[in-house]
Amino acid sequence: MTLPNLPGIYVWVDTIFVALYICVWLFLTWHFSMFVIKGRFRKAFIEGNWPEHEARPPLAPKVAHAIHMFGMIILGFSGMMIRFPAFDRTPMRYLHYIVMIPVILTTLWRIWYAFRSKTNADWREFAITKVDLNTALGVLAYYGYVSDSKPHVAKYNVMQKMSYNLFLYMMLAQMLTGILIWRLPLPIVDASVYQGAAALIGASGIIWVRLLHYILNWGFIIMMTVHAYLAFSVDVPCMLDFFGLKEMEVHPHGHGDDHGHGDHDSEPDLGAAPAI
Repeated sequence: MTLPNLPGIYVWVDTIFVALYICVWLFLTWHFSMFVIKGRFRKAFIEGNWPEHEARPPLAPKVAHAIHMFGMIILGFSGMMIRFPAFDRTPMRYLHYIVMIPVILTTLWRIWYAFRSKTNADWREFAITKVDLNTALGVLAYYGYVSDSKPHVAKYNVMQKMSYNLFLYMMLAQMLTGILIWRLPLPIVDASVYQGAAALIGASGIIWVRLLHYILNWGFIIMMTVHAYLAFSVDVPCMLDFFGLKEMEVHPHGHGDDHGHGDHDSEPDLGAAPAI
């Protein structure tokens, strides 16, 4: 079997995603400029007019989110160092495989928590309904600064739900591809996992799985950049609470992230984002 021109393919992937990443930063620059021009920055950072929240995020998802976030940063960095080695790849591979273990565990735990938690089984909060889809244009108009009001349907708006679901599906795909391309033995994981995967999908299959894993890594870098921008701009009190830095105010009869009060240009309830 003739193998594909892998170096050329990876160059194209890097070229496309670097260009896309630049476009993302240009868009975020424009978005923040509009955030200031439209007066939303003044209302939030100067007047303290932040989104209202009915309750603080539960402790367990907050801890899992922190573990997951730092793990994803390390995985993204080490993944790029494997692709563009500034030094020996082997330490980066060990770091990558070691850190992926808590990330996998927190992902699986968050899925279990969403469906099986006795106190906060919240999977329904992320289900996309027909009503959500009907509000999509209104939500896009609000975030695109075409409209100053945003439809309120549930705790999370439709764009949040789509991004959280996409993140989960990408995470599951990344977990699977990561296991399939396992290369280094770890004390707590049997090296036969990699050997079995190689036998299952073959050498050429491993090549394409590794490429998919790398593409997903780029996808996570872009998504986490956007998520970080939103967290540090549109709902800082909830972000601070989520990392245990400062308790946010709670309004038991508030409307969460999408309340439609005219002077409250509310933004996403990022602090209540899932821990995956």
